[in-house]
Amino acid sequence: MNKKKKDIKLYNALFPFWMILLFPQLWAIVIPGNFIIDSIVLIISMLVLKMSDKKQFYKRHIFKIYGFGMLSDIIGSAYMYLLMWKFNVGSMGDELYLTLPALLISAVLIFVFNYFITFKKIEKALRWKLSLIFAIVTAPYTFLVPSSWLYY
Repeated sequence: MNKKKKDIKLYNALFPFWMILLFPQLWAIVIPGNFIIDSIVLIISMLVLKMSDKKQFYKRHIFKIYGFGMLSDIIGSAYMYLLMWKFNVGSMGDELYLTLPALLISAVLIFVFNYFITFKKIEKALRWKLSLIFAIVTAPYTFLVPSSWLYY
């Protein structure tokens, strides 16, 4: 019997992580882009929630929000990579059964990191709202963009 090994094409399964490794110049877009998005979400959240001392709150929290967001995205990407590469699950990295759990893992981690670390010193109701806002708004929805669109 001749068993043919299944070819695995990663394409951009870990976008933006793999794209950044292949094209290091993308760091110049991804790093400030994510920071700007996190900043906009934080500023709008502070306005909507009618928080006081916005400038000080922003300075105290933005880098943790940004860092934990990037870490959460990388962990979600690692989940997809592990399933595809190690366990031969999926072929292109755009199957919904790969991308949706990765998105949910990242969103849950964004919530957990912000709730238990970034905002741990603020009141629970506000901590819950801010953590939930960041988990929903800044989740890596780019995982859901089919990489096959780039090749067909």
